[in-house]
Amino acid sequence: MPRKPRKQRDDDPETVAFLFALGQKIQQLRTEDYSQEDFAAAVDVYRSHMSLIERGKTDVRLSTLLRIARALELSASELLDLVDQPLTEKRGGAS
Repeated sequence: MPRKPRKQRDDDPETVAFLFALGQKIQQLRTEDYSQEDFAAAVDVYRSHMSLIERGKTDVRLSTLLRIARALELSASELLDLVDQPLTEKRGGAS
């Protein structure tokens, strides 16, 4: 029996904005210590997948989010809290 095609969904604007903000925050935080390729290796994902995450082009699995947070020396909740802060802020709230 042939496989059913994956359901295509239209993400709502709020989800799109969240994924974009999360990706931008991950990129901002990782560039302090890692190249994208090195960070992807630390998180155990392909560099191309990390690129999609940082551009907000893909959903992030919870297990991947946890590994990203660990590589950034944050908890998952701290990382998600940082998404609500302006992109110019650094860890610890320093500008």
